[in-house]
Amino acid sequence: MLVVGLTGGIASGKSTVSSLFQQLGVPVICADELAHEAVKPGAPALEEIRREFGDDTIDTDGKLDRVAMARLVFQDAALRRKLESIIHPRVSEEKDSRLEAFRRQGHAVVVVDVPLLYESGWEKAFDLVIVVHVPRHVQEQRLVDRDDMTHEDARARLDAQMPIDEKRVRADKIVDNTGSLQQTREQVESILSELRVAAGQTDNPGI
Repeated sequence: MLVVGLTGGIASGKSTVSSLFQQLGVPVICADELAHEAVKPGAPALEEIRREFGDDTIDTDGKLDRVAMARLVFQDAALRRKLESIIHPRVSEEKDSRLEAFRRQGHAVVVVDVPLLYESGWEKAFDLVIVVHVPRHVQEQRLVDRDDMTHEDARARLDAQMPIDEKRVRADKIVDNTGSLQQTREQVESILSELRVAAGQTDNPGI
């Protein structure tokens, strides 16, 4: 089974590409969803966050207050690493469990969607990595249009991530998402054909 990492930058269209893989019959594990599950009420990770960061990070419903948490860690690398040290091991454990389940089911290719794949040092966990790429100025404008941000706020968000062009250089395969949805889909279909060949899948392409 070929395990493929999928990443990109904020507003690059990674979620669109992830959905296209799913539409083409490829199982997708979303690291963000696993991270949300890891901090659900009653989970050990949430209690550890409370101990490390204080009660103000938990809302009145007993859930993680993501706005308060973001304020704490967005501009403090040490606090961000502390939070990651709590969440990432649990995400990785659940990822591995799901991958093993897909392996037993006989899937030839599985995609793992990881927004901060390179930033988290996860690239060695995958057989290859696909980066969804658009130029930085496109990311900035999409953030302004999509999230009603100022250009200054959008640039600050982008500055907090690894530059998209650096991710492009490190990628094994690239999806250029500056064009139409159909153009992006054609790239995904082409890459998937290559992945299936690499995985030794010669029939039953729906898997």
